[in-house]
Parts: sequence; structure tokens; C-alpha cells
Amino acid sequence: MRGRFMRVATVALTAAALLSQTLAAAPAHAGPVAEKEWREVFSPDGTISRVLVPVRRPAALSGEQIRAAAAAEVIPLQETGPSSQRFDLVILGDGYTAAEMGLLRQHAESKWAEVAAVEPFKKYKNSFNVWLVNVVSNQSGVDNDPYGTTRDTALDMTFYCAGTARLLCLDTAKAQAYAAAAPQVDVILALGNSTTYGGAGYSGISTASGGNAQSGQIAIHEFGHSIGGLADEYYTAGTTYSGGEPGEPNVTTSASGAKWASYIGRATPDGGVIGAFQGGSQYEYGIYRPSDNSLMRSLGRPFNLVGLDVMDRAIAAKAGGTPPGACDGLGQRRTGTLASGATAYQPDGNWYYTGASGTHRGCLDGPNAANFDLYLEKWSGSAWGTVATAATSGGDETLTYNGTAGYYRYRVVATSGSGSYTLGYDVP
Repeated sequence: MRGRFMRVATVALTAAALLSQTLAAAPAHAGPVAEKEWREVFSPDGTISRVLVPVRRPAALSGEQIRAAAAAEVIPLQETGPSSQRFDLVILGDGYTAAEMGLLRQHAESKWAEVAAVEPFKKYKNSFNVWLVNVVSNQSGVDNDPYGTTRDTALDMTFYCAGTARLLCLDTAKAQAYAAAAPQVDVILALGNSTTYGGAGYSGISTASGGNAQSGQIAIHEFGHSIGGLADEYYTAGTTYSGGEPGEPNVTTSASGAKWASYIGRATPDGGVIGAFQGGSQYEYGIYRPSDNSLMRSLGRPFNLVGLDVMDRAIAAKAGGTPPGACDGLGQRRTGTLASGATAYQPDGNWYYTGASGTHRGCLDGPNAANFDLYLEKWSGSAWGTVATAATSGGDETLTYNGTAGYYRYRVVATSGSGSYTLGYDVP
């Protein structure tokens, strides 16, 4: 697969402990212990847990299978630009017969609409190419749906993977072969022809039930891993983390949340403010997450502010910064010119007032060779205070902030370089 964003696999310490206990308890004459790996299990109520499952080693594809994958029809559900400047999502189907390609497209379009309704995918919708690969199966449906049934399908999808009802597994080698028929692959979403709730996550591949209205949330959570490299923020009761500082951006051993210090106290889309909440990356104690209950802890939630900014940067890095037309699409628009080191306040050197609570969205389109930053400030009654910041290394910035009624203004700063800029923003 030519994907650029691959999920970083981490073997949890509890897994090692469980395996070492198994080895220690095994009699001397026992055969080799099956290699196992963690797989996430999702519940319709949004809770997430993990189970150890045997590692599935895909068999080498036959010449016939390789030719079938290469010949699969590819349909652009959305093509917004060259793959070198876009994020490419490839959607596959399994258990859809030749007569059900229309149903596959319906399911694919529905799942993409669900993904694109969640930030930051909503903001970057026009920075995605979405390719549908028409994978034709000999029989309709997937294995063990209901339990005990088998079907002849192209990707060998099955429920009850390792005995877990909602775990929807597949042959990853076959999925990658079919996805390679698309012009470019960054992440893969494989849909099973089923209305039963379920899904799973692999390195760069998510599975979901195509006909189930809730299963798309599984894919969005998994994209947090594969696109943003985010850690899970749920935990197993009674476990304690004792390792070094994690590499993922949304978990830390610092009880003060030093890893995301600049976010502390700021409002977060999943509710409340950013802080340091104990529990994350499967452990209840000794490790901290940025917010109480984000999408990386429970399905159906937004990303927290830390995760949202990580996802934003990851997509922008591939898609080339501010999404096409994003600034023009916002309700208000201001323009200006700044010399290096200068600051401007918008709108028009003044402020705006909103009597409603809701989301403020700002988009700055600055010079390509400059570093312009964007800040949203709110009047406290005695002073202006920054409530949202977008300060990457380029000229384009975007931010969102969920706030209450009050007086607000945008501060545009030319950190380095100079030139003209456009500010677009929405008011609740």
C-alpha cells in the first residue's frame, strides 16, 4: 500500500504481562504459544475496549486474485485535485455481488457523509479525494452474520473474529491489493455488506458495517489513530502505567499536562476545558489525557482540542494547508496587509458581538513565504484574553472555538515575512 499515514502499533505492557504469565504457566512439553495482538472492540453505546486476538497472517495472493484486484472498477465519489495535494481515502466493499454495486455506492456515500460531518474532516472536506473500488464478491453478506454462516467474499470479512461478536475482521493483503487500484491511497475504509453493528481497526485500514447507521463512528475513531497518530484515551480499571513518556501527542505521564501546556484551560469541543485527566492508553493510573471524554475515549464524541489540532496538521501536511475555498466559504470576510512583526485586529480594527453560544470559526489565508498566526480574543469585562490560537509555521491558519455570548476580535500577527492576507470567519 502506498499510504502515507499509517497507524503506529504499540504493544501494551499489559499484553506483555498477560503473555509472559501464559508462558510461565505452560507445561514444559506444551507447543508454541500463538502470537497475539490487541484489537479494539466497539459497543453501540459508544464504549470501547480491547481484546487479545491471534495474529492473522494473510496468505500470499494467487495470480487470479492479483489480476481481479488490479482490474477492479474505481469510481471517484469526490475528486477535488491532484493526489499530491490531497488526502486520498479509498473505500472498499466486501460481500457485495455484481448486482449490489449500487448498494455499495449508497453505503460508501453515506459513510463518507458521516465522516465529513465531523471536524476536522468537515473543514477539510474539499481537500479529500474519495475513491470507491467496486470489489465484487461471489456471495452477498459476510461470514458469521448470523453466527455460523459462511459466504464466499472477496476480502474474507467475518464477524465473531476471535470469538468477539462485533469484531469485523478481513484479509488485509486482499484489501490492500484492491485499494491499490485507486490513483493513490492514504487510508482505507472497508465496508461489509451487513446491517449488524461492528468494525475493527488495522494499520491504515478501518472496517465498518456498510448498512449500519452507527458503524461509521468506528472509522472516525480509527482515523484518529491512522491519520493523527493519536492514542486511545480509555482505560482498563485497576491498571497502572509504569513506562516512559509516550510518543503519542494526547497522552502523557505529566500530572500537569506539560505536553499540551499551551492548551491548558482552553475550551474544548468535547466539553469543558483542557487539563490533565488521569487514565488513557489502556491504563487507569500513571498516565493522563487532555479532556474528560473525547472521541478517542468514546464514540459519537468530537475530538478534543489537542487531538483536533493534531488531526488538522496531519491532513494539512498532505493536502497543502488551508482547504480550498475554506476562507471564502465563511460568512464574514476581511482583508489586509502586514509588514513583518506587525499586528492587525479584525474586524476593521474593532470587535464583534454575539448574543448566542456556539462555534466561532476563523480562517486565515496568508502569504505562502510568510509565517502569519491567528488568535481569537474575548473581552472579560476588563481585558482581552486569547481563547483560541492557530500558530503553525506557514501563512495559512484555521481555528475553531466553542464559546458563550460576548465580545470577540481576531488578532492577525505577521510572525515573519510580510504581505497580504484574507480572514474569513463565522459568528454563532
